[in-house]
Amino acid sequence: MATLKTALKHLLTGPMGSLFWVLLGLMLLLALLPGTQAFGLSQNYLGFHSLVELTCVIVAVLSALAIFNSYKTLSTQYLCVGSLLALSALMDALHLLSMPGMPAIFSPNTLDKAIYFWLLGRLSAISALLLLSLSHLSDKPSRFPHLILTLFTATGVLTLVAIFGYAQQIPVLYMPGKGLTLLKILLEWGLAGMSVLAGIILLRSSRLRQRRDREMLTLAAWVTALAEICFTLYASANDEFNILGHIYKAVSYVLIFRALFLSHLRYPWKALNETRTRLAEQEQRWNLALTGSDTGVWDMNLVTDELFASPQFHQILGYRNGALPRDVQAWRDRLFHPDDLDHVMASLDDHIFGRSAHWRCEYRFLDAHNRWRWLLANGQVMAFDEDQQPTRIVGTVIDIQTRREQEQRLANTRQRLQTLFDTTPTSMLVVDAQGTIHQHNPMLEQLLAPHELVTGQENIWQWVSAEEHADTLQHWHEWQQQDATQRRESTWHRELRMSIFSHDRTGQPLWTEWVIAPLPEDNLYLLLIEDISARKQATELLVENASLYRSTFESGNAIKLLVDPESGAIVDANSAASDYYGYSPEVLKTLVMKDVSLTPMETRQQRARQTLVQQEGHFETRHRMADATIRDVEVFVASVVIGGKTLIYEMVHDITARKEAEQGMVLLNQRLARDGLYRQYLNELSTRLFELNDIASVIPLLEECLPRCFPDTRGELALRIEELDQAHCLAWGGALCAQPTFEYRQRLTTSTGALGRMTLQAEPLDDEDRHRLERMTDETARILTLTLINLRLRNQLTDHAYRDALTGLYNRRYLNETLPGLLESASDETPVALALLDLDHFKRLNDTWGHDAGDQVLVALGEILTQRLRATDISCRYGGEEFIVVLPGASASIALMRLNEVLEQFGQWSMQIGDERISHLTFSAGLIDAPRQGRDMSTLIEMADQALYSAKHAGRGRVHSAEHETLMS
Repeated sequence: MATLKTALKHLLTGPMGSLFWVLLGLMLLLALLPGTQAFGLSQNYLGFHSLVELTCVIVAVLSALAIFNSYKTLSTQYLCVGSLLALSALMDALHLLSMPGMPAIFSPNTLDKAIYFWLLGRLSAISALLLLSLSHLSDKPSRFPHLILTLFTATGVLTLVAIFGYAQQIPVLYMPGKGLTLLKILLEWGLAGMSVLAGIILLRSSRLRQRRDREMLTLAAWVTALAEICFTLYASANDEFNILGHIYKAVSYVLIFRALFLSHLRYPWKALNETRTRLAEQEQRWNLALTGSDTGVWDMNLVTDELFASPQFHQILGYRNGALPRDVQAWRDRLFHPDDLDHVMASLDDHIFGRSAHWRCEYRFLDAHNRWRWLLANGQVMAFDEDQQPTRIVGTVIDIQTRREQEQRLANTRQRLQTLFDTTPTSMLVVDAQGTIHQHNPMLEQLLAPHELVTGQENIWQWVSAEEHADTLQHWHEWQQQDATQRRESTWHRELRMSIFSHDRTGQPLWTEWVIAPLPEDNLYLLLIEDISARKQATELLVENASLYRSTFESGNAIKLLVDPESGAIVDANSAASDYYGYSPEVLKTLVMKDVSLTPMETRQQRARQTLVQQEGHFETRHRMADATIRDVEVFVASVVIGGKTLIYEMVHDITARKEAEQGMVLLNQRLARDGLYRQYLNELSTRLFELNDIASVIPLLEECLPRCFPDTRGELALRIEELDQAHCLAWGGALCAQPTFEYRQRLTTSTGALGRMTLQAEPLDDEDRHRLERMTDETARILTLTLINLRLRNQLTDHAYRDALTGLYNRRYLNETLPGLLESASDETPVALALLDLDHFKRLNDTWGHDAGDQVLVALGEILTQRLRATDISCRYGGEEFIVVLPGASASIALMRLNEVLEQFGQWSMQIGDERISHLTFSAGLIDAPRQGRDMSTLIEMADQALYSAKHAGRGRVHSAEHETLMS
C-alpha cells in the first residue's frame, strides 16, 4: 500500500486534488443548503441539459477517436475501451433526444426512457475506465477486431430494441411527485462504487506511464462517482443536484478526453519527434567522425545479447552494410577464430566484471571472402542498470592484418636464419666478448666429440692450446678495441690449435681456423670454426719433402704458384692457375705478382718476409684476371727450397662466392636487425598510443619515440588538432635539406579534414631501402591518424557518459566518481563547499507553461552556473530540478557570495512565451562545507538537503547553511 499512499498524496495535494476538493465541497455545500429549483421553467432546464449532453457526446466521440487513431493496430483492451466510449456517446445522444420536450423517436419521450439511456451511457463510460486501468492485459494486436466491433454494435442495437420496443415491461425509475425509485438509487450507487474502484486501480496502473495521465483519469472516475451520488439525491429533473450532476459529468468527460489525448496522441508524437531529432544529430556526428576512416564502431547490449556494427566495421571486413548478424552468439559460433574465442571472451569478461578498466584484444575474424583477418578491438562499459550491473559496452575496431603479416614474415626470416645456422656443415657459435657460449649448432658437437658442451658456462678461450693462449687473447682484445664501424666491416681471423682432441685423432692436435664477425646485437659475435688439420698436415709434408713438389704441384684442381719472394715474379704455375687467370702457362710465367694481385707492394713484401721466417702463412686478397675482372681469393703460402733457391709456394682458392655470400649475409643481418628494431619501436609506439586516454598526451610520446623509430634520418611532423590550443611541429635528425637525396611526404587526413603532414629525408642504400622508408612513413602516419580518431571517439563517448543531455552540466555519475576524492583531500586550509539547489515552484511552472518551458529554465540555470562559477568548480544536475555545486578551495562565506550572485542573475533572466513573459525566477539552496562538517558524501548531501528545506520554509529564493543560520546576500 506504500505505492498507493504515495500516489494518493501526489494526487490530493496537487492541482488535480485541488479540483477534486472544490467539486466535493460544492456538493456537500448544496446538501446542507435548503432545496431550490435552479430552473423554474422546464424550457430553461431543457436548454441547459441539451448543451451539457451535447458537449459530453462530442467529447466522448473525440476520446474514442483519440484511441482509434493512436495506433496502427489496436490491442483487444484499447479496442474495447474505444468501443465503450463510442457506445457511451450513442447512449448520451439518445438520452438527450429522449428527454420530455424533445421530438419523439419511435416512441413517446418519457423521463424513464431518458434515465435508462443515461444509466447505459454511464455504465459504458465507467466500464471503459475500469478496462483502461487493467495493466496485466497483453499489448499485442487484437486477433478478432471485427468480431469485437460487431459484438458492441449488436449490444447497442439490442439495447435500442429493448428500450424502444418494450418500454412498458421495463421497471419504473422515476415517479412524478414522489421522486426516484429505490432501484434507480441502487443503480446509481452501484455506478458510483464502480467509479471509485476504477479510480483506485487507475492510480496504481503501470500501463499509464505518465503520472499526470493517471491522476487525470483517476479524478475523472471520482468526479463521475460524485455525479452518480448527485443523481441519487435529486427530487425533480430541474433541482440543484440534477444540474450539479450534469456539470460533474461534463467535467469528467473533459478530463477523460484530455488524458487520452495527451497519452495517445500528443505525448507519443512529441517523444517521437524529439527522439528522431536526437538520433539524426547523433548519427550526423558519428558519420562525420567515422566516414573515410579505417575505424569501425560496435555497440553490444549485454541484456539482450545483441551487437550493432557500424558501416565502417562492415567495410573493413568487406561485408555490405547490415550483413553481419545482430546476435552475439552467431559471432561466437561462426565469425571468431576458434583458437582466439576463449581468449576474447575471457578478456571481455574481465572488463565486464570490473577486473580491467578498459578492454583491448587482438583476434582473428572471418571476413566476407572467408579469410581470417586480424583485428584490434578497444571497448568500455558505458551503461549500468539500477543494481550497477553493466548493460552496454561500446568500442572501436581497426584492421591490423598488415602488421600481423609483417611480424609473421619477420618471424619466418628469423626461422630460416636459424635453420641455416643449425644445418650448415661448418661449426657455428654465438659468443659474447668474454668468450662465453650462448648458442651453437650440432656441427660443433661433432667436431668436439666426445667433449660435452654446457651452454652459458663454456668459454671458447679454454679450448686454445697453452702455447697460443696469451697471444690469441691479446690479438682478440686489440681487434675489439677498433672503432665500432671498422669492426663491423672486418672479421677476426686466426688459425689455432685446440687443446680438446677429437675422438678420431688420438694424440694429434686439432688444427682449426677461427673466423669471428660481430652480430647486430650488442656484445654478441658469430664464430665459425673449421677443421684444417688435413690442410696443415699437407702443408707440413710439402715443407718436409720438397722432392714431392712437382707431383703435388701439378696434381689436383687447386691453383698453385711459385713466386720469387724478392722480385715477386711468378716462377711457375700449374694448369689450373692458367685456366683460372685466363693466361697461357708461358705468358703467366712472365708476369709478376703486381700484375695479378691488388695488394700493395709493401704488404706483399712484408708477407713474403714473414713466410720465410715462419715457413707458412695464410691471408686473403684480391686478384685480377686476364679479362680485367676482380676475384676474391684465399692464399695459403709456405716456403720451399727448389734448386737451392728459397721460393714461396702459393695455393690459391677462389672465395668470391663465399665473400659475396658473407657480405650478403652481413647486409641481410643488418637490414633484418634494422627492420626488426624499427618494428619493435613502432609496435611499442603503437601500443603506447592506443593506451593513451587524451589527445594532449600524444605530443610528448611522439617527441620521445619518433627519433628512435627513424634513426639516421631527418624528419618533421606537423600537427594541427582542434582539441589542442596550438599547432605542433616535431623534428628529429637535424634541419630538413632544401635538395635532399630522398624525401617522402605523407598527409594525416580524415573525412573531416587534415590533421597534419609527416616529412622524411634520408640517404637510402638502394631501392629496397627506399621502399622500406616509404612503408615506414605510411604506416606511422596511418597509426597516428587512427590513434587521433580513436582518442577523439573515446573522448566523445566518455563525455556522453558524464554529461547531462539537457543542460550540458555534469551528471550524477560524474559527481559520484569525483566528489569522494575531493572530500578526502579537503582540509582547514583548502576546504570544499557544497550546495544543493532546487528551483522554486518548478512543478507549478511545468503545469502552467508546459515541460518545454521547464526545460528552457533548467538550461538557463545551467548556463548561468557555468558563467558565474570558476572553471575548477563542478556544477551537476542531480535530478529533476535539483542541482549540486561543488566549490573546491572555497569557504562557506565565499561560496555564499558566489551563490547569491548566481541567484541574482537567475532572477534577472526572463523568457517570452506567446504574449506573456516568465521572469523573477528563484531557487532555494542548502550550503555545507568540508571537512568542518564531515567528509562522508551521503551525510553531507543529506545535511545540505535539510538546509535546503529550511530555506524553502523561510520563504524560498535564498541560501541557508547546514547550521540553520540564514545567510543573507
